[in-house]
Amino acid sequence: MISDFTQASSELNLIDSRIETDRFEITVARLNISIGHDASDQQVVEASRSSKSQLLILRYPTTRVKLAQKLSEIKERVVYQADTLVYFAKDIDSLDEKVVRSQDWLFREARSSDSAELSQLSKVVFEEYPNHYRANDSLSSDAIRDGYAQWAQVGLEDLKKLTVFVENVDAKVIGFALISFDGDTAEIELNGIHPQAQGRGAYGSLLSWLSTNLATRGVKKLCISTQIQNERVIRAWIRAGFNLEFSLNTVHLMKP
Repeated sequence: MISDFTQASSELNLIDSRIETDRFEITVARLNISIGHDASDQQVVEASRSSKSQLLILRYPTTRVKLAQKLSEIKERVVYQADTLVYFAKDIDSLDEKVVRSQDWLFREARSSDSAELSQLSKVVFEEYPNHYRANDSLSSDAIRDGYAQWAQVGLEDLKKLTVFVENVDAKVIGFALISFDGDTAEIELNGIHPQAQGRGAYGSLLSWLSTNLATRGVKKLCISTQIQNERVIRAWIRAGFNLEFSLNTVHLMKP
């Protein structure tokens, strides 16, 4: 989440990821380096080297331009960049826009009874989604897809989060968004439109609806992230008024 990288920290915390360990059947740990973290590149390298997991997923700001070379010196692991993650944000506290009314799309808050429909939709949406997991041949494609579906399901059951469905005129669900909240900041954790419904304005309408609706809930800033190669989505964000905040490199460090 965005707070993992924007909140000041002086600690280097290796976190065992039980959910990813169970999903991929190898031990997985995470290490996130926040923007402006006090640790030197060498300290990040030493922390990474100390991990006992089979896979360490490291994320750090792209401004640390020399860190990649230092990581390559870790001989005990196979080290490679898996993706670059970009965060965009939009100020919505003084939003001066109207929701683009469309006769084609309706929006509603999803309920726990929508679990099966959300599971089916999210698996279709993320079937071919390019992400850092897919850079790693040791990870099952089905497990990767199912992991995103599980993320959506857990979010649906979390009363502190909001899941929104996009429906067409026939009341068929063709898209969704999962939103988390941190004070007056909201983050779109997951979102997507069914492939067969893409290219008709549903996604742009969803972003517009979310911006206006969340502003009425007291949200001042709306954030979202994706891999840098997802150019079509990024262009939609820019059209919707989002701006680049920062970028992160994702590195996989695998035990041979």
